[in-house]
Amino acid sequence: MAGEWIPYDVCLPHKPEVLELVDRTGLQPDQVVGRLLMLWGWAALNSSDGTARMSVRLLAKLCGGDDEFWREVESVGWLVIDAENGTVAIPGWERRFSQAAKSRALSSVRHQVDKARGAERPQSGRVAPPAGAPSALERRDRGDRNSSSSPGSAAQGPEQPAGWETLRKAWAAGTGRPWKLPSAPEKVAERLAEEGWFEKALAAIQELPRCKYFRDPVTLPQLVAKGFVDKVLGGQFDNPRDQRPAGGYRGQDDKPPAEGWKGKDADDLEYTRRKMIEHLRQEVTQ
Repeated sequence: MAGEWIPYDVCLPHKPEVLELVDRTGLQPDQVVGRLLMLWGWAALNSSDGTARMSVRLLAKLCGGDDEFWREVESVGWLVIDAENGTVAIPGWERRFSQAAKSRALSSVRHQVDKARGAERPQSGRVAPPAGAPSALERRDRGDRNSSSSPGSAAQGPEQPAGWETLRKAWAAGTGRPWKLPSAPEKVAERLAEEGWFEKALAAIQELPRCKYFRDPVTLPQLVAKGFVDKVLGGQFDNPRDQRPAGGYRGQDDKPPAEGWKGKDADDLEYTRRKMIEHLRQEVTQ
């Protein structure tokens, strides 16, 4: 619909997850960001909770890329693919893209604008600054920059969840891709709050060297994705990706690729795709 939008972080092309996708896929940052925005925009128009009935193959047709690209997006924790039920889901939807989240974003922008206007407006009984003098907003901004760059004034980072340091050290001693950021991945606190997950995660880290499924080292965001630790401990990643066990399939990761939609489902998808393209064109021409 006209006027529909999603929040965009100008730092998105430089976020660790995007840089990791660039490194793992060989794509340019604008290609990665463009496909992510197509996904989030489509979901904003067609989903109320960030979950959609869609196969990975269909997702690639709609938003660009291929099956491997969207599997890599899942590996950094920005997508959850449920091949068994034929759905994809966007983690953190309620916090970032829901109507409530967008209302909070708009409220924050209005607050900042009102605050800036109030700082610029001379108060009664006060002498207005001479012409050419920096405004209160500019002085405050300079003070923030100076204080953040002065020795001993760096702000303390957010408090890390209990158990994170032990998990970080165990990960650093394992064979997974090194985690170089000072703070924990997005889903760590959520996983650590699950009863028994911490102990299973430590065991899974020890099992990773025996997993033959992964062509590249497993990442920490993969480890903290929901259900990943159970799959590792359950042996679902023991076999090479292109090798199927002689006894048949061992779970959703060994199933053949899902077929594209047919009949009415395919017609509905094509209608939605055309509406989305029309909407994007209208946004560009406005």
